[in-house]
Amino acid sequence: MRRMLAKPVNTLVFAALMLCSFATSAFDFEPGVGVGLEYTDNATLAADNPVDDLIAIGYLGATLQDDDGPVTADVTAALNYHNYTKDTFENQRYFNLNAVVDWAMIQNRFDWLLRDFYRQRPIDTIDPNTPDNIQDSNILVFGANMVFPVTARQTINVLPEYRNFYYENQFTDNQQLALMASWDYSLSPLTAVGVKGHIRTVDFDERAVDNVSFASIFYTIAHQRVRSDFSANLGVTGVERDNGQNTEELAGYLDWLFNLTQRSRFRAFLSTDLTDTSSDALRGTVDPGTGDPNEIQITTDVIRNKVISLGYTHEISKLASSLTGQYRELNYSETPNDRTIWSLQAVFNYPVAAALTSGFYARYNNTDFTDTVRTDDNTTVGVNASYRLTPRLNGLVDLKYRNRD
Repeated sequence: MRRMLAKPVNTLVFAALMLCSFATSAFDFEPGVGVGLEYTDNATLAADNPVDDLIAIGYLGATLQDDDGPVTADVTAALNYHNYTKDTFENQRYFNLNAVVDWAMIQNRFDWLLRDFYRQRPIDTIDPNTPDNIQDSNILVFGANMVFPVTARQTINVLPEYRNFYYENQFTDNQQLALMASWDYSLSPLTAVGVKGHIRTVDFDERAVDNVSFASIFYTIAHQRVRSDFSANLGVTGVERDNGQNTEELAGYLDWLFNLTQRSRFRAFLSTDLTDTSSDALRGTVDPGTGDPNEIQITTDVIRNKVISLGYTHEISKLASSLTGQYRELNYSETPNDRTIWSLQAVFNYPVAAALTSGFYARYNNTDFTDTVRTDDNTTVGVNASYRLTPRLNGLVDLKYRNRD
């Protein structure tokens, strides 16, 4: 296969950040402010004629958590300001919001659910991830979880949802109505089997785009042991488009979490799914272990998404570490965006002293764009140190090297 962008793109980034935060006692509310500097010797991530720049960063954010009472909330909001002092790009403002709110109106019977994820994502995943290739996006999910106990062993769950997907620079905004219903039967206190059905309609705001609907049915099994949790489903997904293109294919997943020791665990996740790009980005946002949402090229296609993910976390003495490896295959029904992705990640954190913590991280990503005969290798290696200057003031220093081949 022919390799494009053969010249390596090397970037050295140094960042220093000062954060000030505090928490109140009524509920966990923690605001924070910060300033920082970041230097890069290749701000445009270009293969030729790299341009260095010094970026001044301002940060304002807050986190709210409350898990007492019928309403639980986990909300994080942040506003970042990037000033490119050498004018490589215009100054940038980035707002991010992760909001998860649940209201147990009838305990263990009826819950209202609200999810909102506002963040930046690439416009074209083939191009470098620079400010001129970034757009704002928002995912809003509102629904209800209804639980109907039938007998001591049987339970029916019904989950209707409304989903709204917004993309700043793409004509792929859409609204979705989804309904999931499941019947679960407890074979024993630790084992359950069942049947799950799921229907979803995708209504694109762009009139020229054909809308699509999905219908799935799965057989499910879940099993718990002293040291492991296992769940799986297997079934079929049918797809219908307004243009008359219909298909029906196999779908399912397997998720196994195994506690090797009290301080280490292993997770294996395998899945194959027939879905739309927005729904798959939502799944990756909620659970990054199922795939990085920024690897998805947002389109109006139906996609086949295959994922194999292995993860290991370990804490020994003071050292905390995590290792993750993932293989992903994405096949698009219409546009030439098919790709296979291999990724590896390692993270290590070690508290040197009571107020000083050091860290090391490394990430490697290999993406083979099969339709455009192109392969990209992306490597990031970094070290950082965090120091608690006072009970309310933290300092962070980060040195990062990036290579794009």
